Amino acid sequence: MIEEGRAKIFLEDFTSFRGPGKKKPGFYNPSFSLDRDIQLLFCQYAVNNGARKILDSMAATGIRGIRMAKEVEGEKEVEINDVNPKSYEIIRKNVEINGVEVKIFNKNICSLLQERKYDYIDLDPYGSPIPFIPCLFSGMKKRSYVSISATDTATLCGANRRTCIRKYHAIPVEGHARKEGGLRILMGYIARQASSYDYGFIPILSYSRGHYFRIYGLMEKGARKAEESMAKVGWIYWDDGWKSLPFERTIEKAYGPMWIGRLHDISSIKKMEKLMNKMKLGNERNIGILFSYFKKEFFLPPMYYESNIIASQVKGKQPKIEKLIYRLKNSGYQAGRCHFAFNAIKSNAPYSEIKKLYKREKKDDAK
Repeated sequence: MIEEGRAKIFLEDFTSFRGPGKKKPGFYNPSFSLDRDIQLLFCQYAVNNGARKILDSMAATGIRGIRMAKEVEGEKEVEINDVNPKSYEIIRKNVEINGVEVKIFNKNICSLLQERKYDYIDLDPYGSPIPFIPCLFSGMKKRSYVSISATDTATLCGANRRTCIRKYHAIPVEGHARKEGGLRILMGYIARQASSYDYGFIPILSYSRGHYFRIYGLMEKGARKAEESMAKVGWIYWDDGWKSLPFERTIEKAYGPMWIGRLHDISSIKKMEKLMNKMKLGNERNIGILFSYFKKEFFLPPMYYESNIIASQVKGKQPKIEKLIYRLKNSGYQAGRCHFAFNAIKSNAPYSEIKKLYKREKKDDAK
């Protein structure tokens, strides 16, 4: 038995590990505990905005659905599903242990979503979400919330370039900002799939942590909504720093297609921060830190620059990040930290100007 939040979960066996772990019935990954707390905030936000019918679609132990049933307040119906018969039995046991009223299914997710519609669907597969994303739209209402995980981050970030091109139909980023490039490729893929079904995709919060990407958003039905969403899909390229292009334009040596719009909705994040003060979660401090980065990123351009790469190029040492940000802002540029890497900055300054600050640091050290 393990305890997380207000839930008690039975596991047939438990191994503490980092990374994606080994797929098996009743799979439980402790490294996702922070995200499960974030999901409770998001679910409470969704319920406060009218979501009533909620699906934990690939539940393994049922921990996400059980916690949503126990810890999210308001009128709601939670349903939990897993295609594996052994996982289904583990979920049944955990539902009984926790005394929650939920419906449990032992179905292929695509079959279930052909039969039932939801206000909020969680998709948390082992590996890539690609096989399941098209199924989501059968189970959506005109306005539905989604949360989607991907643990094939090596592919999305370019370690398996050909696999990324084959699966996501996108060219992964090279050099700086591979993590953000990978997240944006995933978001772009989701937005393109959504537009095929006349849904617009609106990110509410999207982030990278450890071995996974996680995207929380809203899908809205309508050709105009889909077109508005597709207007935020495009290309990233390098020209004295990162630049972006709309989808319909082409340029040599571009990365993508990917999401080039904002990763987060700042007003929604502020509402979730207020909810966090009322909910008892185990990861408040780390969530607070993440949210503070999200709010800074909202006002900064896509993609980031890694301090160690710049220092290596100028053959100097890395200046303190805060000092670098101060100097860029003092020169009239936008600049700030990001959650992707703690030794990185986002800025609209030309790359040549950023490098000058590193060279200046090198000269100051030589005196």
